[in-house]
Amino acid sequence: MVLEFLGAVSRMNCKFVLKGMKKMTIRKATYRETRKILDHSLEVLKEASMGYVIPTKEKARQMVFPFLSDGYYLIYIENNVIMGWIAVASTIDYYSDDTVGIIPELYVLPAYRKQGLAKILCKEALNLLKEEGHTRVQLNVFSGNHIKHLYQKLGFQEVSTLMEIKLDNEI
Repeated sequence: MVLEFLGAVSRMNCKFVLKGMKKMTIRKATYRETRKILDHSLEVLKEASMGYVIPTKEKARQMVFPFLSDGYYLIYIENNVIMGWIAVASTIDYYSDDTVGIIPELYVLPAYRKQGLAKILCKEALNLLKEEGHTRVQLNVFSGNHIKHLYQKLGFQEVSTLMEIKLDNEI
């Protein structure tokens, strides 16, 4: 099922952007490109979860494969080099029972950060989700992750907060 979907991705449209004299493309990842992205799953999980999740291959698989069954990666590519990606999918909102767009993953490779690529990827993902008919988009951010500031600048607002206490000390 995931493999069939990924094979169809290569026929999707792409968007070209000119940045200076370089040709940049934002488009849906092909099967081969998706496999390359999945090779980074452990580092993405480790960085995004801020130490709250022990990164293992199995945990990364559990987090990625559910959204790939009906979602996809958008990649930011320049001169045939993938510089970053964003995952796009949909789900049923637990509280409202509405179908909502979701962004389960955003990652820019370390060598290409501080260039505005995350913002460009987010805006493109939001536009595509809107074109697909979604009226709301949700995502999850771990406490302490600096990407939260970008999401807030783009208009995302906190809806709920998961709180935790460790019971290894006296109360």
